[in-house]
Amino acid sequence: MKSALRKLWLNLSLLIFISFSATQLHADDAHYKNMLIGERAATMGGSYVAISDDSTGCYYNPAGIAYAVGDSLSGSGNMLHKLKTVYTEAIGTQDWIRESESLVPNYFGVLKKYKDYSFCFSYVVPEAFIEHQDLLFDNPLSTVKIYYQSLHSEDITYLMGPSVAMKFGENLSIGLTLYYQYRSFMRQFYNYLESTDGSYEVIYQSLKLREDGVMPKLGLQWSPWSLLTVGMAVDQAVLLNSSFQGDISFHNTDNSTGTTIPTTMMMRVNSAEKRKFPLHLAWGVSYFPTPSLLYTADLDYYQAAENGRADIMNYSGGTEYYLNPTNAIRFGLFTNYTNLPLPDSSTTAPYEYLDIYGASFGYTSYSSSSSLTVGAIYTSGSGKAWLYSGSTETRALTRESLTLVFSASSSL
Repeated sequence: MKSALRKLWLNLSLLIFISFSATQLHADDAHYKNMLIGERAATMGGSYVAISDDSTGCYYNPAGIAYAVGDSLSGSGNMLHKLKTVYTEAIGTQDWIRESESLVPNYFGVLKKYKDYSFCFSYVVPEAFIEHQDLLFDNPLSTVKIYYQSLHSEDITYLMGPSVAMKFGENLSIGLTLYYQYRSFMRQFYNYLESTDGSYEVIYQSLKLREDGVMPKLGLQWSPWSLLTVGMAVDQAVLLNSSFQGDISFHNTDNSTGTTIPTTMMMRVNSAEKRKFPLHLAWGVSYFPTPSLLYTADLDYYQAAENGRADIMNYSGGTEYYLNPTNAIRFGLFTNYTNLPLPDSSTTAPYEYLDIYGASFGYTSYSSSSSLTVGAIYTSGSGKAWLYSGSTETRALTRESLTLVFSASSSL
């Protein structure tokens, strides 16, 4: 009984360790397009490299802000960003469900326009995951009476910094953004398992991580003729500092032999290891067949910088249509592919393989000096998860998210 219970405990506790290993602390570091930024851009699937003619361009392609029509102030808030991940029959015959819900204003920008120059300062939140869960499973397996899990975590990344762009004639511009990147991660976890013979095991973890770095972004935009614009941007984040601390305590009481045998262990882990970020190349094209209609498409290529990651290409496209001069609607589609290599027969835990697809919609009302945008972004994907140590056994994995967008901008 003792060995069987310990094996069961190791399998169940691995569900926890999947998220806590030093190389996988990020809430979702296998995908790059977890949150869309801005008002027009977000509601067109994030396809904005060849447009970028407002302060949101500081993030997508700083060259585009050279064509801004004037000074502006803009801000957007994801009123609700809700994420749900389901591992089918992961704890006995029951599903393991992880949910994240955040209320984060994810963009703010101020743009100053001159004749051939534009300057901008922007604040961006490209990643925000907040989990607060208390899960209780009664009799998930024949040898387990109670399995309880309490998880509280926050993982938020911030970008902030200046941008500058310059026009060369009416058809060509270049731009540069220099972001300071800051990430704050914390997680507290409590787990309790009680077997049918009265033995129990308790584990507690407290994890904290801070990262500081820079992310320069260089952009180019060119209009070969009035109806068509193409753009390109390149960026790569570099960490200057990384500080991780993990405290783990474990307590076990085994009485399967009729004698209570307690075991207690405590451990602290510190690390200054810096993760590496991919080189990101983005290309975009926008086409204006009429003054009231726009089509746009982007390609985002990520060249992996770490072992165990794959190069990927994401795609996005969108359209914008003005019903009249003061009302516009937008649609968008995009992909968010995993950067993990394709699994094979030798793949073992911890591993999740999941490709995500998304759609967006938005409506904007314009006045003489301001605009108001509301919209929604939905994503969904399904794949497989390898959860148990040393095993090739998989569980079905699904993930979906819903983001409600609210944003406003004003001409200065």
